[in-house]
Amino acid sequence: MSASTIIPIHAANTAAHQDHDGCSACLDSAAGPVCRSDIGAPCITPALHGPAEELQRVMQALDQALAVRTDGGLGASGLIHSLRLADGEVELILTVAPRCGGARLADSAFQALRRLLPDTDIYVRHAC
Repeated sequence: MSASTIIPIHAANTAAHQDHDGCSACLDSAAGPVCRSDIGAPCITPALHGPAEELQRVMQALDQALAVRTDGGLGASGLIHSLRLADGEVELILTVAPRCGGARLADSAFQALRRLLPDTDIYVRHAC
């Protein structure tokens, strides 16, 4: 078993979830701070596996949850390395590191997936 980082998932309505200043290297975004040093190489074409209609619906929800404004205009799809939908399970891999703004984005993605797919096992991981 490999060591992995544990990212706390907060309730969507908690003050801790809403109030996060980030670090001095963070960029401003609609989803909260995104650490400039934690943004990996944008993924131009994320690997998508699952039913096409469901993938489109999930990607639209993630686009709203992960909308990030950066100097290059990186959209949510650039933050997604892969998305796999299966019966009762969804796995999302982000291109950001699991620190600072990356943890915040993982939490935002988890909350969006939980709202959209309430009876589904949800796994949000980081590619870097």
